[in-house]
Amino acid sequence: MITTKERGEVSLALVAAAGLAAASVSLATVSYWWRSQPGYRVHYLDDEYLVSVRSPWEQHEIREFIQPDNPGVSTLYLQIGPDVGACLDWVCQNISYREDPWEYWSFPAETIKRGTGDCEDSAFLTCSLLRNFTNAHAVLGALHGYGHSWCQANGEILETTYTSYRPVPNPEDYKPYVFFNDQEVIELWPGALEDIFSLRQNEGTKLNLMAQAIGDEVPPECPSLWPPLVVGTVMGGILGTGFAMILRKGE
Repeated sequence: MITTKERGEVSLALVAAAGLAAASVSLATVSYWWRSQPGYRVHYLDDEYLVSVRSPWEQHEIREFIQPDNPGVSTLYLQIGPDVGACLDWVCQNISYREDPWEYWSFPAETIKRGTGDCEDSAFLTCSLLRNFTNAHAVLGALHGYGHSWCQANGEILETTYTSYRPVPNPEDYKPYVFFNDQEVIELWPGALEDIFSLRQNEGTKLNLMAQAIGDEVPPECPSLWPPLVVGTVMGGILGTGFAMILRKGE
């Protein structure tokens, strides 16, 4: 039979768990809000283009995301060789598309290691590979009005989210805002980089439109990671507090 003292401890534990869960949801909500605000994501400093795309307290010069000399990228490039189609095909076939609810930009070596990424992750990796032998650029822009990223080399649009290398059948639908690589940044108008973060984001719709353009069977809606992240955070807080209470009672 549970004693009054034990009942009090359980009540306190449940209150603590509820508080932790509420704090976790609040933190996730604030982080989501921050990532949706263009003015908080881009900063111009002299000739630098600083983007906050990994955490609120972390800024990177945009050219840092193209890394042809990274050991992981260099090793992969040596395996593939100086062939644009082969480099793109490797990325298409080996980096599975995964929606990023936070718009968290990964460095090329991270994308290789994880084997998944969204459009900018695969575009940055492709551009890094191609920069070993071409003047390729990663491109940030719009596709059908939705935010998108791709690679461009020798004037050709290289779509890195296809499942294999193929020519883009609808280049007129690709609207570039910013071209960049490890050496230069080209904004097509002042403030274009900041405008990128004002574009609509709906990965499922965008992927369906891309599938229609190449004549493939329309894939199912791209699943969002946002609900599982919130549920996982809340449940993790509750379960973690519960386990801590059980361990303490067992001492």
